[in-house]
Amino acid sequence: MNKKVLWFLGIFIVLYFSLGSMSEFYINYEWFDINKGLNIFWVLFFSKFNVGAAFTIFFILLFFLNFLLIRALGGKGRIFTNNILDRLQIPVLGSPRRALFILLALGVVTVGIIMGSAGSAFWKEFLLFRHGVSFEGFPTDPIFHKNISFYVFSLPFYKFLYGWFMSSLVLISGFSLFFHFLNGGILVQQGSFEFSLFARAHISTLLGSIVFLNGLGYRLSAYELLFEQKGKFFGAGYTAVNANLLAYNVAMIISFIAAALLLFNIFKRSFKLPLIVLAALLPAYFIIGTIYPSLQQRFVVDPNELEKEKPFIEHNIKFTRIAYGIDKIKEIEFPNKKNLTYRDIQKNRELVENIRLWDWRPLKQTYKQLQELKPYYYFNDVDVDRYIVNGKKTAFNLSARELSIDNISKAGQTWQNRQLMYTHGYGLVMSRVDRITSEGQPEMVVYDIPPKNDIGIKIDRPEIYYGEHNNSYVITKTNIKPGEFDYPSGDENKYTTYQGNGGTVLDSFFKRIMFALSFKDINILISQAITRESRILYRRNILDMVQTLTPFLEIDSDPYIVLSEGKMYWMIDAYTVSDRFPYSMTVKVARKEINYIRNSVKITVDAYNGTINYYVVDEKDPIIKTYMGMFPGFFKKISEMSPDLQSHVRYAAAMFEVQSSMLLRYHMTDPNMFYNNEDAWHIARQVYEGNEEEVRSYYLVTRLPGEKVSEFILTIPFTPYKKNNMIGFMTAKCDMPDYGQLQLYTLPKEKLSYGPLQIEARIDQDAEISKQLTLWGQKGSGVIRGNMLVIPIEESLLFIEPLYLKAETSEMPELKRVIVSFDDKIVMEKDLNTAIEKIFYSGSLTYMIEEDSRGTYAERIKDLAGKAYTHYTRAEQSMRDGNWKQYGEELKNLKDVLTMMKNIRN
Repeated sequence: MNKKVLWFLGIFIVLYFSLGSMSEFYINYEWFDINKGLNIFWVLFFSKFNVGAAFTIFFILLFFLNFLLIRALGGKGRIFTNNILDRLQIPVLGSPRRALFILLALGVVTVGIIMGSAGSAFWKEFLLFRHGVSFEGFPTDPIFHKNISFYVFSLPFYKFLYGWFMSSLVLISGFSLFFHFLNGGILVQQGSFEFSLFARAHISTLLGSIVFLNGLGYRLSAYELLFEQKGKFFGAGYTAVNANLLAYNVAMIISFIAAALLLFNIFKRSFKLPLIVLAALLPAYFIIGTIYPSLQQRFVVDPNELEKEKPFIEHNIKFTRIAYGIDKIKEIEFPNKKNLTYRDIQKNRELVENIRLWDWRPLKQTYKQLQELKPYYYFNDVDVDRYIVNGKKTAFNLSARELSIDNISKAGQTWQNRQLMYTHGYGLVMSRVDRITSEGQPEMVVYDIPPKNDIGIKIDRPEIYYGEHNNSYVITKTNIKPGEFDYPSGDENKYTTYQGNGGTVLDSFFKRIMFALSFKDINILISQAITRESRILYRRNILDMVQTLTPFLEIDSDPYIVLSEGKMYWMIDAYTVSDRFPYSMTVKVARKEINYIRNSVKITVDAYNGTINYYVVDEKDPIIKTYMGMFPGFFKKISEMSPDLQSHVRYAAAMFEVQSSMLLRYHMTDPNMFYNNEDAWHIARQVYEGNEEEVRSYYLVTRLPGEKVSEFILTIPFTPYKKNNMIGFMTAKCDMPDYGQLQLYTLPKEKLSYGPLQIEARIDQDAEISKQLTLWGQKGSGVIRGNMLVIPIEESLLFIEPLYLKAETSEMPELKRVIVSFDDKIVMEKDLNTAIEKIFYSGSLTYMIEEDSRGTYAERIKDLAGKAYTHYTRAEQSMRDGNWKQYGEELKNLKDVLTMMKNIRN
């Protein structure tokens, strides 16, 4: 092939890959600049680059020092010997000596780059080591008495350094042995190795360095005793502290002696003494590190395990509770009384009106059928949040209506449609968590396109450019006619032009080249629809956005949509985690083992502009304090979040579930009980769609016992280990200023408190309910038993389970019945109010006289007014259903209540 063609191809390939790398760098730079993260961009870039470059240079220097060592040991001319030079004949590289130098240099630099790349992967450990702050307010570890910051920030970096230098020394030693073989410094004669004096001195020095480093490794291994699990608890136990630690210390001392003897061998130039010491190391460590600990465990610890291990169990309990934040839980006795009355229900009417009957799984299917409206819209998830409506805190289900570009018809899959025309989703749907229409569907309060609104919530910007979707980049403000598709309206479409500041302005030819190269899309470069005012919006998946911007944080996989002051925002939880907290039990979260976690950061993403803000909610967390020092000005205080957005902050369900799982055992603070596992718990279980599963934590608006106002909380129930009766429940407050307060309500152990699975069994045993469920099944409908909700009211517990029906030919479940259980009563009715009233209020005048003869005049009037309203709503429902007999009965009951109100005297 012509040399010019080869040169041309070579230059083209180099330019292509160079420009590709440059374009990737440029669009990342632009994206970080847009999101006010240039400080992070440069810190991460230079950290990775500097660490990689530093360790590349370190390796080359180590190799260079190896050559200096050769010269210092009298080995001048020993590497480039005739034994090697005579075998090296590469005419292209010139003389054998020059060829050897070039090959060595290329090899060393190549291996150095590889070792540097391996080092650059530890950029996070380097940054934490450099910027780590003290764990103030935390206890020091009880064995080595070091600040926790040593284990979280320093030890991981020391372990990396140890591994990197050990690997480098082994590579250099292997290279040196190879060259000594080539030049005759090491010979194999009559089945044994013969070393020249020079080779013996050189290899002794390298081996001495390796053995010395290995001795330091024993010290690092000693610290690892705090992170092992043996037996019934986590962390170093009696044997580890009194035997294994001794073994590591002895092995370290022997290693240092062996290293000194190997270095002394430079002068003596005999392997006998260091080999004797090294040979003694293995049996000595085997005896001290294996046999001695085993004997101590068997004859000292096992017969007196609780006595010997008790202080170490206490360490495990203490440090685990601190690491997961469950040491701050306030324990409260909950009597679970059986004297709940209809008057109590009326006093807690706000709670009843916020009980979440709609489980997100069937509700998502219902939303899809009723409100996706077009094939290219979809609902990714259903969230729960609270809003103030008519002066009351009210819980709602809500879901964002996003755009799925892949669901556009095949004929519409053109570049202009995908990148210029269909650019955003539109609006959201909201429904009351407790309301059901007569057709068994959710009662919508925000619905349709453009959004219709029944509760007075303002929606000024319903467009969703940034969300949970995986759509690629879009270009806005183009001259495409008639404009960007906004939303469908009858038989025609409405169009719009983006008015936000998201993305990058394509105001230069250079930018268009860079984006065309990065996205491998020449249309960005040649499309005449793109103007100097056009903006390219890219990296629009919100989880990808925050993970790219802050790769050092763990990001929650379940963001939720928030409607605030007319705009739509995504709220995302971020965590700081570590697996280096001494004596703390590990847990697997998203395929990652951790033993320390804090939900320190709340992230908001503007669904229209893509603006990202990070707010710190736990300023006491040392890890987030380290990041705040590392990136000054990037993180904001939670007080800087707008008050309206603050009102939608939730306690993270993922964090709550991790804490709940740790509390199952670590609520026991007495080491005797912990050792015997006397009071272990389980997450309560339920039946969902015919399968037994753990109850999932759930949000609700309620007034907790002893509290004066209703709050938005997260809760989960517990049962004893391998038992189904309920033992307690935990709550987390979501509203400011009490956000993050954890409370554990414990039920009396001396009496039976039904658990969710026991209520499920009683539902199955109820003849009337069982008969109805069987009948529905025979008619070809699938019965979905929703989440079993445990609702605390006053000092009692109420159990509620919604029932959904889904026809075989339909994808839309309908909420047809609500089951309510209290004490020994179970009822199933069409709606929650009817079920509750059937349990607590018979509807007869005799019952009312008994119930309402107590209390003050105002209390009795209020109760009777509530009952009057109940009969009125029942009459309305009966009229809609065409049940005129029931309608007449309710009118009579209403008349009786009104008569009683008239006759009450003050």
